[in-house]
Amino acid sequence: MYKYTHWLLIALIFLCCTQTEQVVEVIDGDTFRTEKGEAVRLLGINAPELDDLGGDIAKDVLTFMIYNREVQLKKDVSDRDDYDRLLRYVYVDGICVNAEMVRLGYAEARFYPPDTLYKSIFENNEKVAVRNRRGLWSFAVFQVPDTALSTLEPVQPKTSGVISWRDAAGYYGQTRTVEGRIVVTNNTGKVCFLNFDRNWRKYFTAVIFASDFGKFPPHPEDHYLNRTVRVTGLIKEYQGKPEIILKSPSQIEIIK
Repeated sequence: MYKYTHWLLIALIFLCCTQTEQVVEVIDGDTFRTEKGEAVRLLGINAPELDDLGGDIAKDVLTFMIYNREVQLKKDVSDRDDYDRLLRYVYVDGICVNAEMVRLGYAEARFYPPDTLYKSIFENNEKVAVRNRRGLWSFAVFQVPDTALSTLEPVQPKTSGVISWRDAAGYYGQTRTVEGRIVVTNNTGKVCFLNFDRNWRKYFTAVIFASDFGKFPPHPEDHYLNRTVRVTGLIKEYQGKPEIILKSPSQIEIIK
């Protein structure tokens, strides 16, 4: 009797936390709109922007999976993001679309606490996608995770081929080591920005997302401030300026 009641309770919780909607528009590789006009952001993943390399492909894949179909929406802890979009795990015929986008290599795993329910599953899917060069992992779209399976894109040696942070915009799509002094930092709780110029809207920035905070020293915004560093990773353009996403402390070296 107890076992039956236990599983009934779990089923009731799942039903209370899910809703069914029809998809009427796919905005990009991780966002869509429902027939009720709600914008939905897929939890636990990040697909390239439409004007970035692979953005159109990621959108096409998501469109194939969900457009004009009935989907189940399951929330984690947070209900909406800062843009008033619903934050949900999305299911079609019992398959988690979020996890599939990562498994197929058209999105990377990215979690923001407290919404981390499936973090280990998504990260394992990502490792397999990287190892097998699936989807967009065959191109310089995502920063390769620092794991034993991440052999897709070799990291440039930190002692040679170092470029100045002022020149980083000339190396989009390349893995490079960038040297400079971090002069301004900001930790929003979801993202930590390590800026190499006070005009951070225009010049090079190193970025740490909350899902990776635990790998770095506590309060990275203080730890790296006013330090001269070498940052190694894939240089990407974001809102008109160069940046490197740091997934591991091995990507940033303090120069003494």
